Amino acid sequence: TLHRSTCRACNAAYMRAYYKERRANAPASEMLDRARKRARRLDLPFALPKDAIVIPDICPALGGPIRTSGTRSPQSPSLDRIRPDEGYVLGNIRVLSDYANRLKGNLSLEDIERRAQTSDGQRQIEYERLAEYVRREQLLAEVRAKAASLDGRAGEVWSEVARFLEKAFIRADWKR
Repeated sequence: TLHRSTCRACNAAYMRAYYKERRANAPASEMLDRARKRARRLDLPFALPKDAIVIPDICPALGGPIRTSGTRSPQSPSLDRIRPDEGYVLGNIRVLSDYANRLKGNLSLEDIERRAQTSDGQRQIEYERLAEYVRREQLLAEVRAKAASLDGRAGEVWSEVARFLEKAFIRADWKR
């Protein structure tokens, strides 16, 4: 029997099992909670509703599978802040594979492109795909800004384009 209230080791064991089960059964909720804590720790904005995190089957950056079961791996889902300084807000997050998100880190598009030029083999391909991902996200941000700046029918049309692009990027509907 665990003695959670009096034994730190028992409480730690309980919490490890609890979070492991939660990651397996509700990965998006777990990612949201971890993002909220990270935002607080890093003093970043956080304004995500409960349904903001969508975990695709395919990594939108590298195209590999994303797996939500089992232990943490390069294929595990990871929450990317597209523009790291803007924090966890709608329009600035995307779920990538853990490997893609670690490869991207806080690099700018120019840094990623430079690494693509100086790398070779598989790593070069991965950086080229990351650069493509960042360019797509920049395009989406520009379309959203255009939609927000226009009134009436023009704004509605740009909003429709933004929604279409968002859905396409979530589903990773781009071909290699």
